[in-house]
Amino acid sequence: MLKSHSQEPQLFILLLLASFASVSAVLYTPALPAMAESLKITNAQAQISMTAFLIGYAFGNLPYGPFSNRYGRKPAIYVGILIAIIGTLLILLAGALHSFLVLVIGRFIAALGSSVGLKITFTMIGDVYSQTKATKKISYVMLSFAIAPGLAIALGGLITNQFGWESCFYFLTVYSALLLLLSIRLPETGQEKDLEALNGTKIVTGLLKKLKNRDLVTCAIIMGCATSFVYLFASEAPFVGINHIGLRADTYGLLNFIPPVGMIIGSFFAHQLAGKKNILTIMVMGIGIALLGSIVMFISFLGGTINIWSLFIPMPFIYIGLSLIFSNASGLAMTGAKNKSNASAVMNFINMGTSVLALTTIESLPSHKVYVLPLFFLFLGCLMLILRFTFLRQVTA
Repeated sequence: MLKSHSQEPQLFILLLLASFASVSAVLYTPALPAMAESLKITNAQAQISMTAFLIGYAFGNLPYGPFSNRYGRKPAIYVGILIAIIGTLLILLAGALHSFLVLVIGRFIAALGSSVGLKITFTMIGDVYSQTKATKKISYVMLSFAIAPGLAIALGGLITNQFGWESCFYFLTVYSALLLLLSIRLPETGQEKDLEALNGTKIVTGLLKKLKNRDLVTCAIIMGCATSFVYLFASEAPFVGINHIGLRADTYGLLNFIPPVGMIIGSFFAHQLAGKKNILTIMVMGIGIALLGSIVMFISFLGGTINIWSLFIPMPFIYIGLSLIFSNASGLAMTGAKNKSNASAVMNFINMGTSVLALTTIESLPSHKVYVLPLFFLFLGCLMLILRFTFLRQVTA
């Protein structure tokens, strides 16, 4: 049900906003090997650029909540996108200077800015819709995670092959500017301005209060485990596909159209099941499907069958499961939260913080076999099951 006090935001723009950070995170991944060679850094150092982005993504969720409560949702969007553009320009400067340090700083700043997209998207949906309607809208938002990043990786592979790794960030600069213009058309869903929202004590108190919400924190960690699948694959798969299997950057990029098919199918199922099945039941279904896909990949890799089929075919099935997890865990986390902005800030901070931990862990290994990727998938899937049955047993919504 649409709440009468607020105009409904345009779904198309919300989809672009929600995927803003994920597009910024993964578009350049086919260029990782070329970037490492150009800057004369190791593969592990190149992957640090992804970790830096995820750290900025995690912390970027926190200030936009109080800021949007004080000044409105739309001003927060404008500020975030402008910060993202500054970060992307720094990355281009890093290419000209051949500076790895400037690259990492630029990625961090770009993430601080682009994180506004998902944060404000969840906030706007929470402002306007009831739980069942919000879950359905979030299932559509998941389509942006499916289609936009897949298109971004494919485009990144093509332009990297033709124009070099820096071209990915020229594209992101233009893309950010266009998104800024589109965001002007959004309605302001935050109808009441909190003049004390930027009070430091109030900010800390509000965020700490949300951290005491067991359901929100548990669902956010589960979401973080699911998000880790996406970014672990984005970070590790280019080196498996390009360096190990021998794919060209553009070919690797085009093959990344395969995994998002699962996210599209999963988003459809999540939409159809919303309000018909118990949220926790749907989440367990999603975890089970993701685990089955991970098992297939792990067995193939462990047995020495490492090719485009064993790398890409299990991913659509994993993504079907992730879609069911994302839409229902996020909907459950936001249920009953009076301050939707603070709730979504904490939820996304924990979500991305979990991903940072997962990515940092795999990058910290001095050397690892290719089967470590599906092995991490299995660990994350089992962890989600443990969290669901240990901390969400009393939830019936």
